[in-house]
Order: sequence, then structure tokens, then C-alpha cells
Amino acid sequence: MRLSRSLAKASQKYAELMAKEGFFEHSEGADYGENLITRRGPSGVVLTGRQAALAWYSEISSYKFDKENQTNCGHFCQVVWRDTQKAGFGVARTKDGTEIYVVGRYQKPGNYLDNYCKNVPPPKNGVKYIPTNEELSRSQQCIHALPRF
Repeated sequence: MRLSRSLAKASQKYAELMAKEGFFEHSEGADYGENLITRRGPSGVVLTGRQAALAWYSEISSYKFDKENQTNCGHFCQVVWRDTQKAGFGVARTKDGTEIYVVGRYQKPGNYLDNYCKNVPPPKNGVKYIPTNEELSRSQQCIHALPRF
């Protein structure tokens, strides 16, 4: 997977729109996959790229590597989806600094029905890494990615 400037630019623009308008929902693009996360807190609240990635990845705890078409793990699946070749990320904060939004966009999109086993490989060492509570904050909110048809 490689970083895409065009996906990063579009992700940044969408993160800024959510921060400005105060909404949190997936965009309507069909040619990319999308992960979103937000964190609310006191002014200056922090949500690093690492924390966002770990939050999405933590859904590995619900994933069964020998089963197709799973729910509650779409962020994880998109992060590791084998056919995804490019990704871009954006981050924006509300004007008062109390909420931060992170957007990740991916091409080719993941989460296609009947393609999970082929595109979500098990860990090479056979052991699931599950981020600790210390690595993750409880004040984050993710939108669960839905399977694409």
C-alpha cells in the first residue's frame, strides 16, 4: 500500500467539512473505502494518526479469519484489505478545538461481500495483536464500515 496525495487531499477536505459543519457520517463516494473516527474533549483534544489507526485495527479482536462477510470489523478489514493499493488521510479540528476528525480513504475499496477470506490475511506469526486500553482512548467514536456490494 502506498500513500496517495489525491486521496489525502480529498480526505483532508472532508475532515474539514465535518469539523466546520458539525456532522459525522460517511461520504457518498463509491470508488474508495472510507474509515472515520472522531474524538471529543476539552479544547486541544488529541487524536493522533497512530491512535486512529490502532482504533480501526483493534476490530481484529472480533474478526474470524476463516469466515466471510463479517460485521463489526469493517475498519480493521479496510486497513488490511489485500487488494487496496493506495490510501490517504486527513485530520481537522473544530473551531473551538473540542473535537477532532480523522478520515482515511482507500483505493481499491475493501469490504466486498464474499471476498473477506481472500483479502484479509491472518497475522504472519499467527497471533492477533490487540491494542491495549492504554493505547486507545475511550472517548473516540467510529462509524462502522458497511460491506460494499
